[in-house]
Amino acid sequence: MAQYEPEELGFLDETSKDERTTGWKNGRSKKGTRATKKQVFVRGHRLSALGLLTIDGMMAVSVVEGSFTMASFRLFLEEDVVRAFNTSSS
Repeated sequence: MAQYEPEELGFLDETSKDERTTGWKNGRSKKGTRATKKQVFVRGHRLSALGLLTIDGMMAVSVVEGSFTMASFRLFLEEDVVRAFNTSSS
């Protein structure tokens, strides 16, 4: 990575949230007792967000209902990310 200038780098990350986001898969309880937790069984409404972070801040952001598909991710790359880098380099 040393061959790149900081201005040439961008980092993508995706996150999502639904009604079960705060649920844990593991728990603790007293010895000999079972750990239990009540939580929502149905996911409900899901939102996913995808962002491009550069040294100048957030350059491109997309939020979709549901999850990103290959097509929606490709569209984000082609329209938002490429445009952000082309605009910042001009």
